Amino acid sequence: MKLYRKSQLTDRESDQITDTVKAKEGKALDVLFEAQQAWSSLSNFRMYAERCRKYTYGNQWGDVIYDSDKRKYVSEEQYIRDQGKVPLKNNMIRQLVKTVVGQFGSNQTEPVCVASDRDDQKLGEMMTIVMRYAYSLNKMWEVDRRTFENYVISGIVAHKSYYGWNAALNKEDAFVMTVPDNRIFFDTNMKDFRYWDCSIIGEIHDISIGDLLANFSHGSVERAEELRQIYVSATKDTLSNFYQDLMPGSDESLSFLVPRDNGLCRVIEVWRKESKLRVKCHDTLEGTYYKIDYEELPNIQRINQDRILQGISQGIPQDDIPLIETENFIDRYWYARWLSPYGDVLQEMETPYWHKSHPYTISIYPFNGGIVHSFVSDVIDQQRYINRLITMVDFIMGASAKGVLLFPEDQIPDGMTIEDIADEWTRYNGVILFKPKPNGALPQQISTNATNVGAYEMLNLQLRLLQEISGVHGALQGKSPSSNTAASLYAQEAQNSATNLVDLMASFTAFREERDTKLMQVIQQFYSDKRYVNISGNEYSEEAKYFDPDKVKNVHFDLTITESQSTPSFRQVTNDLLLELFRAGAIDVKQLLENGAFPFSDRLLQSINKKEEEAMQQLASMQSAQQAGQVPAGNEQQELGQIQQQIDNNTNPLMNQMMARA
Repeated sequence: MKLYRKSQLTDRESDQITDTVKAKEGKALDVLFEAQQAWSSLSNFRMYAERCRKYTYGNQWGDVIYDSDKRKYVSEEQYIRDQGKVPLKNNMIRQLVKTVVGQFGSNQTEPVCVASDRDDQKLGEMMTIVMRYAYSLNKMWEVDRRTFENYVISGIVAHKSYYGWNAALNKEDAFVMTVPDNRIFFDTNMKDFRYWDCSIIGEIHDISIGDLLANFSHGSVERAEELRQIYVSATKDTLSNFYQDLMPGSDESLSFLVPRDNGLCRVIEVWRKESKLRVKCHDTLEGTYYKIDYEELPNIQRINQDRILQGISQGIPQDDIPLIETENFIDRYWYARWLSPYGDVLQEMETPYWHKSHPYTISIYPFNGGIVHSFVSDVIDQQRYINRLITMVDFIMGASAKGVLLFPEDQIPDGMTIEDIADEWTRYNGVILFKPKPNGALPQQISTNATNVGAYEMLNLQLRLLQEISGVHGALQGKSPSSNTAASLYAQEAQNSATNLVDLMASFTAFREERDTKLMQVIQQFYSDKRYVNISGNEYSEEAKYFDPDKVKNVHFDLTITESQSTPSFRQVTNDLLLELFRAGAIDVKQLLENGAFPFSDRLLQSINKKEEEAMQQLASMQSAQQAGQVPAGNEQQELGQIQQQIDNNTNPLMNQMMARA
């Protein structure tokens, strides 16, 4: 009988297996070079994103052009000023971005967790409450609005979901951090819009020396001194000399290796897929599957030998003895490193997360064929032409004749100069007295309208094209319709304009679902203590607010993004339905208050509960008195009815007020 399947390797075959994690002398220069290459490959994108950001926030004459007269490159703003003009602009892009972000923010959504197993549905509500707590802790609604704004501008967003210590909040919990698009790098060879073919991803950090020692010295004085020595010499000149023969384009690499502030330390965080020979194990006795490193295979062999000896001693046929079956394979897994600019490994580890991936979540729009194309970039050309037309009209108006007086020299009156005439001409109620000569030309004023050269028509055309290309029409912006526009037509225009943004918002929703799924899995993995999650609102049961990590650790949840129940439209629909059920007698006052979202509902519910407790206490005291023979038994129901009537008298007026407000 074979004890091991596909697990026996000769020494020569074992030597040929390469462990891609092993570093030489505590350095990982190959990883640093690969990260630098990924960073350099995104240089064009960073310039593209920065250009979109400048146009959005008003710097719209910053593009560099070639000045043939001066034979050098200058900005468009400087070139226009050299021509004696004023570079005017009318920022239409900012208003478009605010409209799109407002459309996103007007529909507040939140994650909802649903257990895959029907028997675990109560745990889904518990996980939903914890996710809502994580949203509140990380202020995710504000983070998502600002992230979506950057998504509209640059076309790429990145978040990092992790469990750790947050110095700003002075607590350890599950957090989501935003990663600026000019600090992240990833595999530019990706083609899958789900990013499943990503092999490297990371970001650059600029931290103080105190944070460096706190995060990477691990309490060791010797290690802290090593870190100080590494970063004392990590200056621009020494790094340039160190890498000038090793890395192409050393000038570009300085932005990757050296922080702008010399008082900070550059740390490069790299997550890369590695390869290693490992062994799949199937324990037929325990019914479990797991994997081990190839070096641990002798331990499995000893366990199998012990089982064989024990089975034979008990008279079990050798073929029937349950053993651990093994199979060799090359494992592909995520491995994290934090590197210094010299390639020193400050910290490294295999991914600690249950999802077996990196902590980053990215989204690139639309990423069709590996290309990013942001919403703002579509309308930059129209914005440029609008600015050009405005500047042109201003220049034409400034250069045209406006009220110029033509006064013949032979008609100048005696005793007056041309300066006296100009002063009298511009004076209020001024009079110029002169005797015209026969057949002489009379003074005349010239005022021309030289702006009617089609500039206004072109400007209106570009404004219409801006709306057509962006898909953001006046109805979506909330502009007042014309007097003869039907309400249904205006609503249809707003709906059609919102339809143009569906693809953009759906891509961002997919990004949020993936990010929240990683956050949910981090919470499942690292939350170890039972806790009461105090979430405002009454749409969740009190039982579900008592979070038990042991119950949710091995449960698979499907996470979706749905409309938040805290939006006014959702509350209105819920309240209307509950009021109809209350009027029909299907529910009582307490059920209405517990499930509705009425003003003062919590206060009124507390008042009702207090009155009921007092009534129960009075009833208990009467029962005790009856047993003692102090109160006749017939008075019990009468007293209870009076107490209930008192509760109704206190409750009904407030309920009538709430229903009137609803």
